[in-house]
Amino acid sequence: MDKEAYSNDEGKTGSAFAAAKKEAGKENNNGNNKMLLLKTKSRNISVNKDNIMYVESHRRKKEIHMTDGIIEIYSTMDELNYRLGNGFYQCHRGYIVNMAHVRKYSCDSITISSGELVYMSKEKYNGFKNSYALYLESI
Repeated sequence: MDKEAYSNDEGKTGSAFAAAKKEAGKENNNGNNKMLLLKTKSRNISVNKDNIMYVESHRRKKEIHMTDGIIEIYSTMDELNYRLGNGFYQCHRGYIVNMAHVRKYSCDSITISSGELVYMSKEKYNGFKNSYALYLESI
């Protein structure tokens, strides 16, 4: 492939990437950011963020615990944390919780609306406590 053709392809790829990045930004910045598009192994699913109770990490696989079941995807915790946005908190390297589904918490765990326990690292406790207080004030 000659240099001119390569730079032409690179420009197309760059502009396609920029368009996708802009579209992803809209997901987090527009007025209707309640929906989240998840790509599973076999299909794409649009879910309401309000129905997500918590996310649990199992190496590369992430289990999204919903009010009506579990969805498995491949993603990083950082990417999911960013896409979920406000109202969610990463309380442990392996867990992200939806503040709306927190029922009670202690220095080492959080009880979710389903009754399940989610671990909280000691380093994240003060940050969670402050974020949860701000969340409660905002609703």
